[in-house]
Order: sequence, then C-alpha cells, then structure tokens
Amino acid sequence: MIIWINGPFGAGKTTLAERLRDRRPKSLIFDPEEIGFVVKETVPIPASGDYQDLPLWRGLTIAAVSEIRRNYSQDIIIPMTLVHPDYLTEILDGLRQSTISCCTSF
Repeated sequence: MIIWINGPFGAGKTTLAERLRDRRPKSLIFDPEEIGFVVKETVPIPASGDYQDLPLWRGLTIAAVSEIRRNYSQDIIIPMTLVHPDYLTEILDGLRQSTISCCTSF
C-alpha cells in the first residue's frame, strides 16, 4: 500500500509520516522531492520554477515508487505536497496502473 500525505507546506506531513512508520515498522518513507532536486540539476526548469510542472518529474516519481514497492514489498509513506490536483491524479493513476494500492490523505 502507498500512503500519500498531501497538504500545505509546513503542515507536519513528514512528522505524520514518521509516526506512521513507527506504527508500521515494515513501512518505508519516500520523498519524491529528492527526485525534484536531481531533475532541477539536470534539465531546464520551467518558467514557474517548479519541477513538479515537468512531466519528467512526475514520470520518474511514478517509476521510483513502483520500483520501490516491487523490490521491497513494503508499504510506502510519501509526505509530499502536490498543489496541482491534475498532477496528483496523474501520479496516482500511474501507480494504480502498476497494480499498487494507493491511499491518499489531504
């Protein structure tokens, strides 16, 4: 299962993720922002300055989460703000297509 914790910046998503991991010892925390850091150093960033606007970031996020789940068979907790509802839908649909159960929190 994937638990995606979405919410405002500074709202406590990471703290919640850590508490969930404490209660689910066989779960992992994955932060797609780390992929964003790599993308920002590799390709031109859009005028918005937000790497989430790049299809590359969204595709890599789907691929990374899918591979982590496939290779480790553990629940994944993702504390990541997605401001654009379309991006959240795109990522969750991509994960569902890889037959992974997703649970979101807003």
